[in-house]
Amino acid sequence: MPAPIVYLGPSLSRREAEALLPGGDFRPPVRRGDLYRARAEGGSAFLIVDGVFMQQHAISPREVVDVVRDGALVVGASSMGALRAAECWPAGMHGVGAIYRLFRRGRLSSDDEVAVVFDPEGERPPSLALVNARHALARAVRQGHLTRPEAEWLVRVAEETFYAERTWRTLLARAGFKDRARLERLLSAWDLKAEDARRALRYVARRLAPPPTKRQRTGPNLAGRAREQGPDALAGLKPAEVRRALARWHLVSGRYARHALAIAAASPEMGLPERLRTNEFAASVLSAPLLLPTPRGTTARLAATKKEQRGVTSLLALRLALAELWTLFIAHEALFADRLWQQLNLTHELDAEVFRWRAIHEAAARARASGLVARPRDRHLAREEMAHAHGFDTWGGLEHSARARPWWPSFLDYVETRALSRRMRELL
Repeated sequence: MPAPIVYLGPSLSRREAEALLPGGDFRPPVRRGDLYRARAEGGSAFLIVDGVFMQQHAISPREVVDVVRDGALVVGASSMGALRAAECWPAGMHGVGAIYRLFRRGRLSSDDEVAVVFDPEGERPPSLALVNARHALARAVRQGHLTRPEAEWLVRVAEETFYAERTWRTLLARAGFKDRARLERLLSAWDLKAEDARRALRYVARRLAPPPTKRQRTGPNLAGRAREQGPDALAGLKPAEVRRALARWHLVSGRYARHALAIAAASPEMGLPERLRTNEFAASVLSAPLLLPTPRGTTARLAATKKEQRGVTSLLALRLALAELWTLFIAHEALFADRLWQQLNLTHELDAEVFRWRAIHEAAARARASGLVARPRDRHLAREEMAHAHGFDTWGGLEHSARARPWWPSFLDYVETRALSRRMRELL
């Protein structure tokens, strides 16, 4: 199997990346056309961490979608990879990490959040990504190093500073802070882009690792100790019961959307409409919301308005597609459960999904047994998480669309379950 191709720049050092993904084919930040060329040369697994933009053409969502449709594994995280994964996940691109989730949920929307300038020769350090500034300042507030007003002021200064000039030294000086050397050392230690790059490299390493072979023991254990067994995701539960419960959880929580098109396309019995099968439909959904730098002036305002209109059209198309697929899956729930199980097996995500499903429901059960009550904030976060997973900006949008459906009580029950699991996790 060809080595996984990793497009990496300033988000993580090459040495650390090679240690996390031995045998990887590490290349400079991705440019438009790189993925097409690498796929034509036989590449089958790609991890996009960093990519060019501004002075050079950035990789387009269309290029990502074409390579995914051609059967390749494409993973994104941290920087340009997180941006493209947030746009192209309905077509099958895999996103990893906190930055990807923030973009996908709409909490971040501008590529300025991850933009940095860096020296390929390594003579000077890269500038500071805005998302890293937000992350580090939030950590500093939680640990008592800064007050919330101080952190909010620094965020404002960071937002108003041109990305190429954004460094901790510059921001702290412009914000008028004393003891800047200590704060610079402290804040520089928190690097969310690097953390997400590490997560993505580990994810790719796990995905491409050969499955463990089952060997018959024909003699005594010469090591004098029992062989360690891997964790059992089912924890003794019957696979048939877990399969149905996992499918219901996906349909209620919105996680079904991650595999919806693949499952529907592989299930002709469900009667998938032809327009949902075509690449043209996927392109119409995916190509509009491009996260490109916004120029200034009247022309820029017109361009921004058109871009916003395209984004709204694309979002509406995505919501309609997901709603139609959701209805199909509900009507064929048993078949959906089987197909979801097969798809998760195929993508090596089954154990992880079962563990996640168990963790949420077991944490909620433990919270109820302990007499804990979900707080309004817990419920708000649970609702927003569900809304975003189903393709809506807000809980109100999801409620307006689904309130009249017979499954609506299940949505409300899951909100309470998710809120309680958050409450328990926070206590633990």
